[in-house]
Formats: sequence, C-alpha cells, structure tokens
Amino acid sequence: MRHKRRGQVSPAFRQHRNALRIRRITMTFPGLGGAADSLMARRPDGLIHGLDDKPQALTLAALGLQHFMVAAPNLAIVVMICRAAGVDAATAEGVLSFSLIVLAIATLVQCSRRLGSGYFIVACNSGIYLSASLAAAAGGLPVVCGMTLVAGIFQAFFASLLVRARRFFPNEIVALSIIIVGIEIGVIGLTRLSGAGVPGLVVGGATFFVSVVFGVFGRGSWRLYCSLLGMSCGYLMHLASGIPGPGSAGDAFSSALFGLPSFAHLKLEFDLGYLLPFLFAAVAASLKTMGAVDICARINDAAWVRPEIRAIRRGVLADGLSTALSGMFGSTGTNSSTSSVGVSHASGATSRVIGIAVAAWMLAFALSPAFTHLVVNLPDPVVGGTLVFTGCLVIANGFQILGTVPMDMRRAGVVAFPLLVAIARVANAPLFAQLPDSVKPLMSSALAIGVFTALLVNAFLSWGNARRATIALDPAHPVGEQLRRVERILREWNVAHNVKVRVMLTLRELLDEHASSLKLEFNGCTLHVNLTRTGSSQDAQTTPHGRFFSDRVSDAMARRKRADGSSVISLCFEQ
Repeated sequence: MRHKRRGQVSPAFRQHRNALRIRRITMTFPGLGGAADSLMARRPDGLIHGLDDKPQALTLAALGLQHFMVAAPNLAIVVMICRAAGVDAATAEGVLSFSLIVLAIATLVQCSRRLGSGYFIVACNSGIYLSASLAAAAGGLPVVCGMTLVAGIFQAFFASLLVRARRFFPNEIVALSIIIVGIEIGVIGLTRLSGAGVPGLVVGGATFFVSVVFGVFGRGSWRLYCSLLGMSCGYLMHLASGIPGPGSAGDAFSSALFGLPSFAHLKLEFDLGYLLPFLFAAVAASLKTMGAVDICARINDAAWVRPEIRAIRRGVLADGLSTALSGMFGSTGTNSSTSSVGVSHASGATSRVIGIAVAAWMLAFALSPAFTHLVVNLPDPVVGGTLVFTGCLVIANGFQILGTVPMDMRRAGVVAFPLLVAIARVANAPLFAQLPDSVKPLMSSALAIGVFTALLVNAFLSWGNARRATIALDPAHPVGEQLRRVERILREWNVAHNVKVRVMLTLRELLDEHASSLKLEFNGCTLHVNLTRTGSSQDAQTTPHGRFFSDRVSDAMARRKRADGSSVISLCFEQ
C-alpha cells in the first residue's frame, strides 16, 4: 500500500481546510460578514457556457456570427477614414479586407491565456482613433497607417509600465476620455449626415431613430442587432430617396463571393505633427481595454474581489500589437469591443472558444468581395446616423463609469475643466486659432487636449494629497477594536470596498501580541501597509500552518529584518 509523505495533503482536504479558516475568521470578526467567502472563485449561476466550456458546433457558429454582427457596424469607421484620405473604392475594399484579417488575429490573441488576457474579448476598429485618423488623412492613407503603427508600438510599451503608471490614470480620467471620444464621434456623425441636405438629414435621422427604438424597446436579438437594423433601414431609405451615393447595392451582389484582397495600399508614411493625438488615443485605448478585461473578470467570477493586473497587462499588450499590425497592413486603430462584452454577459456565453468562431467569420467576410463592396458603398447619411448612435452609447458608458467615482472638489476639477477645454476644441473656439502654426497640429484632437489637460490638473491637485496614518498597536486591546480603527481610516480615505475587505482579512490574520505598529499610506490608487513586529520568534513564512489570506489577497508582499531584531511586513493593495 502506497503511503503519502508527511506534509502532503489531498486537494479536497486542502479546500476543506481553507473553508474552515474562512469560517473561523468570519465568526471571530462578524463585521466582515460574508466578504471572506468572496476570495474563493465561484462560477456565476447565469453562465450557460463558461470561460473553459466548449459549446457544440452549431451553437458555436451561431454565437460567433452574433458577435461578428455586433462588431460589424464599427467597419463604418474604416470607410469614413478611407473617404477622407481620398482613396478609390477598390483600394478601400482592400483596406476593409485587411482590417477584418487583423481583427481575426487580434481576437484569437486576446482570447489566449498565454498571449492575451485569456477572456473572450472581440477586437473591433475603434472610434478612439477616429479624430486623429481623420486629421492625418489630409496627408493620405499611408500617413494614417504609419501613425497607427506608432500608436500601437507606444501602447505595447505602455502596457509594461501599466502598474506603475496606473495611479496617474484614476477612474475619473478613464471616464473623461471615454466621454470625449463619444462627443467626437457624435459630432463627426452629425457632420456626415448633414452633407446631403434635407434628404440626408432624413435618412441619417431615420438610421439613428430606428437604432434607438430597437435598442430601448427591443427584446432578444432585436436589441442586440439594434445598430445593424438601423443601418439596414437607413440604407433602404437611401435607395428609395434617390440621393446620389458612392455605389449601388447591385454592384455588390454582382461581385465575386470569394477572392483575395488587393495589396496595392500597403504603404507607410510618418508625420510627427500628428504624433500627440495618436499617442493620447493609444492611452485612451489602453484605459478602455483595462475596463473590458476588468468587466470580463467580474462576469466570469461571482466572487470577484480585485482586478487581475497580469491579465490586464497582457490584454493591453495584445491590443497594442493589434493596432501596430493594423497599421502595417494599411488599416486603422483597433480596440476591444465593449458591446461584444455586454452581449456575452447578456447571453451567458463567455467561453473563450467562441473567439475562434468569431475569427473564422471575420476571415470568411474578409475574403468576400461582395461583402466588402457593400460596406464600402454605405452612404454618408447612414454612416453619420450610425456614428451619432455609437457616440451616444459611448458617452453613456463614460458617465456610468464616472458615477462610480466618489466625487469631491479635486475630482470635479480633474473632470470639469478638461471637459470644457475638449468641447471648446470640438467647437473650434477662437482660442485655438490664435495658437502658433507649429503648435496647431498638436492641438487637432479634442481627446489629446482633454486627456493632457486632465493629467496636468490631476498632478497639480494631487500634489501632497497622499494620506498617511500610523497606529500604535497595544496587545492589551482586542484585535477587533484595532481592526475597527483601521476600517474607520480607510472609510474616511474613500478606499474601495474590495480593498478594505482584503486589508481586514489580512490584518485579522497577522495581528497578534508581537505586532507593535501599523503604517498606512494611500495615494488614491495604491494602499501600502507596513506592519512592524517585535520580539517574534516565528516568522509568518515559517509558521507551521502558514498564512492563508496574507499570502493570497495582496498584490505584493515583502518581509525584511531590522538590526534591532524586529521585522516589517510590507503589503501592497491595488484599487
């Protein structure tokens, strides 16, 4: 009979032992309620196909087509940039085909646990780069592609600095950047739909109205495809109105069903005058991807407690490489599709295997000249109405994120003044016309101006704003009383609830008769905890039963010995 070596335990026994530890701690400190249970990952009840599930073939194909249809309206952004750059229809069809090929590769990489975030996130052409790309389109499509390549490389580099730089990009700046992007998209859409006079306004207004009706009152698939239904209705009205357009639908149906795209447009040029708008667009795209990965983590874990920093870093890196690849293949910037994330949540299907089906549909449509011809010849009023609807959704998402921020005068200043400056840029205020000609190209994007201003205001208002507190620990006082003191301090500092739970559970385990002092420091994003222990004969790393929470719930942990024999345990918690 084979015996286990001493110290070895079965996984079932280990799980049972951890559950007993959680129960014992929550009984000792009832103020935590059931928060300790949230440290054990749980599959949500509403999920039909979880992250590691493999749906059947027909179900997989249907889900993949659904997500492709949700991301397809963003192809109108590629069409608009091609028209602004003055390329012909045949070249635009090649750009569109390569855009879909890049999106298929980006979706596969993003769904990979080793290369990307490991969550089911569909890539799409992003409106974040729309304003910067339209400005660069004055120099031709090669300039747009070259600067998109630079933006993707910068975003990949930014991913490596994400953890350290995160404190400079709080949630209010994330929300602000998303709101500015929505304003820019909406204004561009209004400009496009008004180009054909009153008939164009009618077609664009109908496109927007139908999208809103199905988005608000629709149920099931009607609501999921609200934007696509609005585009279809607007296209039919455009054909009936007789307004001149870039092409006819009959040409699309007479095109070949399958064929290879043209390589004639593959050329890169660079103009440093557009560098700043593209770099700030890359930062905004990184912030959006951070939010998408965070949302996916919450969807797939009913006991979600904290952001997964490594998954976020890999997701932003994959997004940056996707944008760089898109520039190399002659297309525009890409980003994660938050609409697709919302659809996966609503449908209960978050399996990363669905990403393979979505990529397959993207490749199939990329090799279809009939499909690309139909998209390229979308009328301007239809494209404009779709962009107005998309801009409204983006603005709503930004305000939703802003609503989660505990607002005070400092945060209000970080949001209000930069938003006012960005709106002034969109409205072409006389202030910007008085700037020197050498600076005007840098000020062409409202997103760049808004984010740059927000960073300056945040840095100025946050100067010396770090919170610090030192607590002398008396062994004669109960641990619960000491923890309540810490909890009051964290509540006054507006520390997020999930961070407070993790700190409470960790300190409940580490505080004993050897703990002499506790230092807390919070900069608005990261909470540092230093616990000094004196006269301890046993270190937490060599305790016979180990430490359950202290080694699991903090983002970083370090121990060091002092010359006087005491030791310091340093913990770091990212908000």
